[in-house]
Amino acid sequence: MRTFSRPFAVALVLTCGLILVPPTAPAKSASKDKTQYWSGEKAFAKFLEIPGAEKVGSDQCQTCHADEFKTYRRSVHSQETLECEDCHGAGSLHVKSGDGSGPIVKFKNQPVKAANGVCLSCHSEAEALQNWSSGAHQRHDVRCVDCHRVHQTEAKLNSRREQNDKCQACHHKQAMEGNLPYHHPVREAKMTCADCHDPHGGTAANNLRADNLNELCFTCHDEFRGPFTYQHVPVTENCMKCHTPHGSMQRNLLQVSQPTLCLQCHPGHHNGTGVPLLNACTNCHSSIHGSDAPSATGGSVFIDK
Repeated sequence: MRTFSRPFAVALVLTCGLILVPPTAPAKSASKDKTQYWSGEKAFAKFLEIPGAEKVGSDQCQTCHADEFKTYRRSVHSQETLECEDCHGAGSLHVKSGDGSGPIVKFKNQPVKAANGVCLSCHSEAEALQNWSSGAHQRHDVRCVDCHRVHQTEAKLNSRREQNDKCQACHHKQAMEGNLPYHHPVREAKMTCADCHDPHGGTAANNLRADNLNELCFTCHDEFRGPFTYQHVPVTENCMKCHTPHGSMQRNLLQVSQPTLCLQCHPGHHNGTGVPLLNACTNCHSSIHGSDAPSATGGSVFIDK
């Protein structure tokens, strides 16, 4: 059998492209491990664990918590066949104490992460909660039970007014702005805060239910979307350059009144003495969101004709 020197063998391998790699064991699938880790049972079941306790059945709970038991029987959770201990943990030690001092999962006494972890043990894979972990409410330690009534007939808030009251209990500034003369009809309960904001989190700033602010506004105000031959630049950039969403002292939810708003960017017309005319600019420039009508000097002055 013919042998080669080491330098010659290396040259032969590089020339011929013959590289022999010893077989290795297949790598574990990272995606599979991740799926297992984030599964509701795997990741959140620990928040229901009470060491040394065993389940005793809901009938034991009823003996001390009769009022809660009556309302719970008609709740959505009850209709889904959930028992008390499915949310509050095994109750044998709690019952054995005789005075309620034994360990049990009490949501308002639990750390926020633990209290919400109990809910997520069932709801972690719900589509509505896919952005919860990156949402503002999660970052500010809001509990699920701060907004949802888990023992009631309907866990969700029933009416628009009830939903808005729940949001405004924390968002005082927006609530006060909604009481100004010009506002979106939240105060009248014709729409809710959740029509624009996703309370469980979102991919856009301020949990908006759209990719950006303008897209959200155009879902209702589509007549201002365009495309127009002549675009008004502030409109295409950000509706809030001119409007404030929650409430204003000015008509059409303007940030400030006309012509002051327009004069922040435009020199305006003058009466010959250097004083700008004080008429509302939109008395003439009525197509302020965009226009297809050109002006005599080229471009457009956003007039209908």
